[in-house]
Amino acid sequence: MKPSKVSLEADERNKREAFIDTPHFFLHNYKLCNYKGFWLPETIATNVELLGEGFAPRPTDVFIASQPKCGMTWLKALAFAALNRTNYSPLTSTPHPLLTLNPHECVPFLEVTFQGLNLPYVESMPSPRLLSFHLTPSMLPTSITDALSNCRIIYVCRETKDAFTSLWHFYQTLMESVGMKPPLIDDAFESFCGGMVPYGPIWEHVLEYWRESQQKPNKVLFLRYEEMIEDPRRILKMMAQFMGCEFSKEEENMGLVDNLVELCGFNRLSNTEENKNGRIIGKYIKIKKSLFFRKGLVGDWANLLTPEMAQRLDEITQEKFNGSGLNF
Repeated sequence: MKPSKVSLEADERNKREAFIDTPHFFLHNYKLCNYKGFWLPETIATNVELLGEGFAPRPTDVFIASQPKCGMTWLKALAFAALNRTNYSPLTSTPHPLLTLNPHECVPFLEVTFQGLNLPYVESMPSPRLLSFHLTPSMLPTSITDALSNCRIIYVCRETKDAFTSLWHFYQTLMESVGMKPPLIDDAFESFCGGMVPYGPIWEHVLEYWRESQQKPNKVLFLRYEEMIEDPRRILKMMAQFMGCEFSKEEENMGLVDNLVELCGFNRLSNTEENKNGRIIGKYIKIKKSLFFRKGLVGDWANLLTPEMAQRLDEITQEKFNGSGLNF
């Protein structure tokens, strides 16, 4: 027997008592809650609880995961192109979905689609489903993280200074686009260093996936954004093999891998009409699709951070990752 709406709401209220609000986030009036050691937007924290109760993973599911502004948009495009290359080939004259939609529309967020949590839509998707989240393994339902489950997760992390730089520019542009005063960089930097950003702290987020990938290499593929930039062809082939759709020699010889890399490239996707001028209409906000495409570079932090800020982030990263075997 399914619980009633009233009982679910009561359960949610009880669970909210475990959430700790923070006044220190640099975006004022944007409430974050501490959920299992991570700072989540309040609405997301509620959705995570509902997700654990209502989502049933399939053995063929593939999940794309990351911290915000760490390469997820590109990773989604590559995964979607590889997994769906039989139905949507870049070698045909038919417009590819990635040229008419944003990658976030092709691969919906599990904990928060831009239309709000929409499990019926997710359940209606044909297999193999490609879904995404910014959640850590400790937040996910055990039905996803269990070693006996056959669904897989591809995670991408990014060098910390570049991650902050991208996050800062994203929120600055987002706030200006809705007529709000953008945050001060010093406030944003202090929030980031203290871990008080959506889905932060970034270091603990990365470490959870790093350890999962070491313990369950067939379940979690751990990638670095810098590796994707350096050799996207190699990374795409690695992803396809991990997802169970390895490229054949014939496909490689006909140039399909290179065509998919070009299709998903920053210049190609950022210049589509939809990504230049379109909007993703959410339950609470309309987001310009161009916000998901800024520079896509490695090392752009040098244009924003002072030497002292860079050193501080490096020291925190070194301390957090010490002894883990992980480095950038």
